[in-house]
Formats: sequence, C-alpha cells, structure tokens
Amino acid sequence: MKLFGLPILLSIVAGVIFPYTAISLLPYGFVFLFILMLLSGLTIDWPTVPHALRRPWPLVLGLFLCFIFFPLLQLLLARLLLTDSQFIGGLLFGALMPPAMVAPFFTRLLRGDEEISFLLMVAATLIAPLVAPLLLKLGAGSLLPIEIAPMMKSMLLMVTLPLLGGFLIARYLPQVRKGVEPWLGVGNMAALSVLIFIMFGTAVGRLNLGYETPTEIGKLLGLAFLQDFGVLLAARFLLPQLLEPREATAVLVTLAMKNVAIACGVLFFYDPRAALPPALVFVAHACLFSLLPAAGKWLAVRPTSEKS
Repeated sequence: MKLFGLPILLSIVAGVIFPYTAISLLPYGFVFLFILMLLSGLTIDWPTVPHALRRPWPLVLGLFLCFIFFPLLQLLLARLLLTDSQFIGGLLFGALMPPAMVAPFFTRLLRGDEEISFLLMVAATLIAPLVAPLLLKLGAGSLLPIEIAPMMKSMLLMVTLPLLGGFLIARYLPQVRKGVEPWLGVGNMAALSVLIFIMFGTAVGRLNLGYETPTEIGKLLGLAFLQDFGVLLAARFLLPQLLEPREATAVLVTLAMKNVAIACGVLFFYDPRAALPPALVFVAHACLFSLLPAAGKWLAVRPTSEKS
C-alpha cells in the first residue's frame, strides 16, 4: 500500500501512450466503476456506521468542509483562473465528491482517528448522489446546462446501488465476503487502474487536448494539486482549532483525497470535456499517496504532551 501511487501513475502514462485502446474500453467504464464501488462496499465495516451518532461534531464539520467550504473555495479559484465553463463545472463536480475509500488506511498511517475517517467517508459517499448534483447546479448552473435528475440517477446507479450490493453481500452472504476479502485490495486497485487508463486515454485521444494551450492545461493541473495538497494544508491549519488532535488528523487526511473516479465516470457520459479537471486530480493523487506516509510526522496533529 505504500506504493499506492505507482499503479495510478502507470495507468496515467499508459492512457497517454495508448489512447485508442482506452477509447475502445470507454463503453465499459461504467462496469469498472460499478465493480470498484461494489468491492469498496465489501470493505466497509457496516455495523460500526451507526456509531456516528455518538460523535456528531467531527462528522458534521467534516461533511460541511467536504461539500460546502472547500468546494466553494475551489469554485472561486476556478472562476478567477479559468475561462472555459465546462472546465469550471468539471472542477467543481470533482470537488463535490466524497472522500476516497483509502482515506481510513492513510489516517491509520498518520495515527489519526480511523473511525472518524471511516464514518466521514461512508456518510459522504451515501449522501453524495443527492447532494453533489444539487450543489453543482447551485454553483455552476449559470455556466453549464445542468439537469439534476439524470445526474442523480447516474450517481445512484454508479455509487449507491453497488454499495447496497456490498452491504447485502456482507450482511447475508458473509462466507462470500470472507472468501474475497484477501483479494479486495488488489481488486480495488485493478478496477481503479483500468478506470484511470480509460479516462486519460479518452482525454488524450478524444477531447482534442491539442487545441488547449499549455497555460490552460497548467492551470488545470495546478488546481488539481490544490484540490489535494491545498486542502490538506488548509485543513492542517484550520482543524486543530476545532477538533481533538487525532480527530483533526483524521478529517484533514480524509478531506484531501476525493473519490474523483465517480466524477469522471459520470461526466464521461454526461459531459466528456468537463471530465478532464477531475481526471487530472489522479496525477495529484499519485503524488499524495506516495508522499503522505513520509510527511506524516509533520502533517499529523499531535497532543501538546507529545510535542513537548
């Protein structure tokens, strides 16, 4: 898992080198996203989810930052730096995604509160199909002809339905879950790698990136890194004032890694050009996943007694 960023980087490179192979797989992108979310549903320890009621403040604060505060900041930056309305809408949609399923793993590496990270990730993933399209409409409705109902339907099919399948398997077919459990990490990474390959290959071969100026692509890439590292650093400054140290570490790590595979999967069928900004976030993810374990001692919030 410490080399988590390497398969992502290799998939990006493969997509750039073999774009037409990726384009040929585009019709199956929905299938790989469904598999990714189904396997993710099998990794969730569902009986612990109701425990969120015992610790509402970190969860409520995390959801506010996840869906309102940081996406609003990213929208303001996008409006200042970009002129293409599809890129602005795509960047906002990526910012409105729930945290990635690997967030609790990295939280544990930094000795944060793994339960808070897990609960924030699950809660955000469950409400995202309803919240994200609505907030996208409110934030970028003047820029894009957004139809909320079809987008909600797509997200429910790609996110909620496979998660429900994972829950049902875990609940009623525990032997099936036990049998596949040793392979869940490999399966998740394989499905995610294929998705990233399809997304980048399609972006290179079909979205006419040659017509975009290097400056515009550079701005998009810079905003992609801000979505990961900018959020990480801003949350590191903000959260120690609002949460206990281990809770603050959990929330800052979790908010820094959005599940942009969902955004890309929806947008490639809804508005392919708008899918480029969230697809570029995978470049930032590859760097974040590789650097986070090494930077943990500096980033993690520690109690005063440990600092001294």
